[in-house]
Amino acid sequence: MSGAVEVGNVSAEPGAREQGYITGVELTTGDSIDIPVIVLNGTKEGPTALLFSTQHGKELQGTAVVHEVIHERLSPEEVAGTIIAIPVANPLAFMHATYRSWVDNRDIGYVSVENPKGNTTERIANAIWENAWSKADIVVNYHCNDHPDSLYFQIIKPTKKTEADVERAAEAFGITTIRKDEIVESGPGPVGADRIATLSNKGAAEGVPELMVEFINGRYLDDTSLRVGVDGTINVLQEFDLLEGAPSEGPQADITLVPCQYTGGSGVNRAHGMIRNDSGGIFYPRQPTGEFVGEGETVADIVDLHGNHVESVKMPVDGYLWAYAGSQQFATSGGMQTIESGGKVVYAFTHEEKI
Repeated sequence: MSGAVEVGNVSAEPGAREQGYITGVELTTGDSIDIPVIVLNGTKEGPTALLFSTQHGKELQGTAVVHEVIHERLSPEEVAGTIIAIPVANPLAFMHATYRSWVDNRDIGYVSVENPKGNTTERIANAIWENAWSKADIVVNYHCNDHPDSLYFQIIKPTKKTEADVERAAEAFGITTIRKDEIVESGPGPVGADRIATLSNKGAAEGVPELMVEFINGRYLDDTSLRVGVDGTINVLQEFDLLEGAPSEGPQADITLVPCQYTGGSGVNRAHGMIRNDSGGIFYPRQPTGEFVGEGETVADIVDLHGNHVESVKMPVDGYLWAYAGSQQFATSGGMQTIESGGKVVYAFTHEEKI
């Protein structure tokens, strides 16, 4: 049997579930803003899983999933190894319900983890890396799209070190999977020597596999997101031998699924990028997410503040939509159903029958 597991100010003996904090930062008032953490140390030796939620402060669904898994679904007696759970990874963003930190407008997932004496957000990212992420054998990273007109989906960014494990995790969780092998418009691909040492990039470079899960309608809790998140997480924990049993079929009931090789279909879904607009105003989605859209079809119409139609935004490729976004106000990915020129209309992906 392994010994005590220490994370932040938490020390969990085998067979214990303990909670506490990873030291964060101090505000101008001297008040400490720390990162909540729960450690469930099993009674048998095994790997370490990190359940990581709310990197973005207004994405709430994963917090409820972490709470349900740790407090209701699991006991230390049935776990082989350790589960580290961070239900709110960016408390600075969470306390103001903002996408990024209200202090410096930075994202803990996009800054270097190698600067313990760096800016405010870098210090939080470093604390998470040193105390939790670097210790993990598998990371499940929960996010949410803002709008209900979105898919439940997951992103994998395989590297030579992590490919086998991220593919296993994707198959186990069982929702629409989008694979990023190259740099795409909507964000970076897998880690390279020239990339910032973010949580994801440094983790991938050191062989820590990460599954990024996206729920929908992130501001409000709902039963479907909870079921999808809990069932998928239990499957991943079983796949990586933290729990006994084989993963069941992924949480596919009552949700739209675009199949690929990770979800019982064939081929691969790949991110295409963001579809953007030229005219500002109020936008109206015209295509459902998760259903095939042909090149040249209208995905959204935009009207000006007088109510006049000013633009029809077209699909640039044959493919699918995963989530409408909208206004980038307040450094968010979807502040309102309004949009400025060059805004974020909708995320698109394509399907390839062969890798």
